[in-house]
Amino acid sequence: MDMPGAFHTATDDLPFADDWAGTPGVRLKLLMADVEGGRLAVRIRFAPGIALPPHLHTGEVHAFTLSGEWSYLEHPDTPPNRAGSYLFEPPGSTHTLKVADGNTGETDVIFVVYGAMVHYGPDGEIAAVGDAASHLRDWPAALREQGKPVPESLPVGGSMRYRPL
Repeated sequence: MDMPGAFHTATDDLPFADDWAGTPGVRLKLLMADVEGGRLAVRIRFAPGIALPPHLHTGEVHAFTLSGEWSYLEHPDTPPNRAGSYLFEPPGSTHTLKVADGNTGETDVIFVVYGAMVHYGPDGEIAAVGDAASHLRDWPAALREQGKPVPESLPVGGSMRYRPL
């Protein structure tokens, strides 16, 4: 089978799913999902002041901040993530993402996530689990529900073959 040597997409041309996972002010677009490899890449825009529920990463995460400012509530002495910054999160890290209240626009971040994110509810219970498979299912479904165009394909799978959404 002929496989491409690389995948390119103009991320600005992909649509955002609004109110991602039922959270107003959070917009997400899926850039890549590799179910077999257990990884995904997303671009997320957050409204000023947004705080996400605590979550645990089962694998490492790489974050590239394009605009705005955010930090983790559990680590107040760590410098905030601002435009141009890179953040590495080791497997097993648990934190609460908080976007700066004083941001004048959206905070725009690209995350490359390995493994799953375990989202906790208000009493510490597991509220949801997000991974490559769930994003591959939920992002196109959210776009359809919002009346937005669904891209024809994304690179998916361990061999990074293109597959229709």
